[in-house]
Amino acid sequence: MKIYAKKILLTTGWTSDVTLDIENGVIADISNEKVAGAMVVEQPIVPGMVNLHSHSFQKAFVGLTEFKASQQDSFWSWRDAMYRLLQKVTPDDLKVISEYLYGEMLRHGYTSCAEFHYLHNQANGVPYDDPAACSHAIIQGAKASGILLRHCPVFYHYSGFGEKPHESGQKPFFNTVESFQRLLEVLQKDYQNDSQVEFGVAPHSLRAVSKQQLHELLDWWKSGPFHIHIAEQEKEVNECVSYYGKRPVEFLLQQGDIGEQWCFVHATHLTASETRDLAKSGVVAGLCPETEANLGDGIFPAIDYLSHSGRWGIGSDSHICISPWRELRTLEYSQRFLHRQRNLLAQSALPHVGRYLWETAANNGSQVVHQQTGKLAIGQRADFITLNTELPELTGRDDDFLLDSAIFACNDNPVRDVMVAGQWRVQQGELLNQQDSAQKYRQVLKRLLEQ
Repeated sequence: MKIYAKKILLTTGWTSDVTLDIENGVIADISNEKVAGAMVVEQPIVPGMVNLHSHSFQKAFVGLTEFKASQQDSFWSWRDAMYRLLQKVTPDDLKVISEYLYGEMLRHGYTSCAEFHYLHNQANGVPYDDPAACSHAIIQGAKASGILLRHCPVFYHYSGFGEKPHESGQKPFFNTVESFQRLLEVLQKDYQNDSQVEFGVAPHSLRAVSKQQLHELLDWWKSGPFHIHIAEQEKEVNECVSYYGKRPVEFLLQQGDIGEQWCFVHATHLTASETRDLAKSGVVAGLCPETEANLGDGIFPAIDYLSHSGRWGIGSDSHICISPWRELRTLEYSQRFLHRQRNLLAQSALPHVGRYLWETAANNGSQVVHQQTGKLAIGQRADFITLNTELPELTGRDDDFLLDSAIFACNDNPVRDVMVAGQWRVQQGELLNQQDSAQKYRQVLKRLLEQ
């Protein structure tokens, strides 16, 4: 396949009149001319975005916890409500929910997703006849949509620091190290020849795994990637200090070779030294600004982190928002709130905030999913989107002003077309081959939300 782009954002910057030669889903060549027979793409092309943190099942509960559950409503009261709401979810439901969700991700510009998947058992804690039933459901939902998946089953054993036994609401998450290893081994065998899905390991959090279990997982899953929730809530930080005598990020960075194969999700509450050390480690901070705002987590110290050349990417987490455009807007605005200045997340080499945000999140996200994506160059996967310049908010914009406006001016989705691994998945804003996913999703919601 050959794609002629009238305007495209390559690693070298914005370029006009370029032909991409795509073979087996990968960009095999880039020529600065129009090649005969190439498909002409009129709209500007930019790299697809990586969603580095997703809990698919939580999509079904968006909007159902927006009431005051107690006088001290917090992340923890939200979590209790979420535990109650998930009791009815089956593997069949998960497939429908994930297929719909991943389709929405594609429509908004995500082309890869890392799924932080921690629903493994039935509501009473009894494993399904197939212990990988829930993972299969998520993977099949991804395959039906066409998104590329880094599936990261979650290891969850304890309810809190001090090796407290798991609670009733956490029974669907529970695994021993041995049962968790068997789960990954089954999944690797079942999908060993499937280019659309790869695997990672996700210790849920320092409160949910012991130090010994963490090291057992590190010794076993040597290749990575590893994903972990960390320092999301001040209560979690304080409990970690009480138990380990160290703050979460401080503690985890001392547990061996913690570097580029890791994603520290949230990492909201950091000291100056933790911020510096995390930045220098090569770990990617997995930021989920819309979810973090919704849960009242706090604001990531992005300016200090970037001063030490820290790496970061974005995820949709609880799916209160599925738009990378809004995630990036909220990230920049959070820093404006905090520092009372404008245009903070940019660099001297990339003074336009929109381009800096999009390119950086996409490129660093590729490190998290361990895939050749996030930028458009020879040898990279053909994952890209086109921007809908027919939107009034994008009228008359060009190059860097186009990405600035897509992030900060558009209220409508600015994505027109989406290609993943050389295959069109969205054209003119419409999903291809997924026409009934929304209807199936509505039917699942009606059943789940019955009183």
